[in-house]
Amino acid sequence: MLRLIIADAELQTVPENMARDRAIRNIAEKNHKKPTEMLLDSNYMHTTIDKYFPGESNRRGRPDIIYIFLEVAMESILNKNKMLDVYVHTRGNYIIHINSETKLPRSYNRFQGLIEDLFKKRSINYNGNELLSMREGAIIPFLKNLDGKTVALSPEGTSSSLSTIINQDNLNVIIGGFSQGDYISDIYGNFPAYKIFNEELTIWSVGMEVISQYERYASLLG
Repeated sequence: MLRLIIADAELQTVPENMARDRAIRNIAEKNHKKPTEMLLDSNYMHTTIDKYFPGESNRRGRPDIIYIFLEVAMESILNKNKMLDVYVHTRGNYIIHINSETKLPRSYNRFQGLIEDLFKKRSINYNGNELLSMREGAIIPFLKNLDGKTVALSPEGTSSSLSTIINQDNLNVIIGGFSQGDYISDIYGNFPAYKIFNEELTIWSVGMEVISQYERYASLLG
């Protein structure tokens, strides 16, 4: 089993201190939503994010990169063989679990609606199956309670090949859920970190490489 854990993901609803801003209220009214129940999305809220969180508008509010990563992961051969478990830990210390049988929306807008619903309900069910669940929790205690070896991937880590890192059945791999900056949680103080390429990669590229290597390790590829 491979567990992929997206840590410090920039996935959150609009913070209270932004909710009364005219630009945010306009977006909420247009979409018939409450401001604090909308996902923070820098694609539409870049200027407002920079107003309330100076210098963070290129990092905060990136549900789009989580969406792309999840589309890649959930459609993988590994997941179809029920050998992949995916968790997303958010900036606000929520831990989301995605059931391997979950079929994510193909539309980004529908994905936004799904995650907004998850933030409200904490659980998404269909035909008696829990497809997505969310609970409060810090990432370090959660990771330390997992079975198997846990490693982090980061441009700041020690150079290594994926074939060296992925060398056992029960493996937990941490990937940063942000497009700029570094882990907020104390990942480096608790787990070994490795660099798999000499340039920064997107989280979906890293996820794809890790999944593909595990598929080779598990002899799932011809």
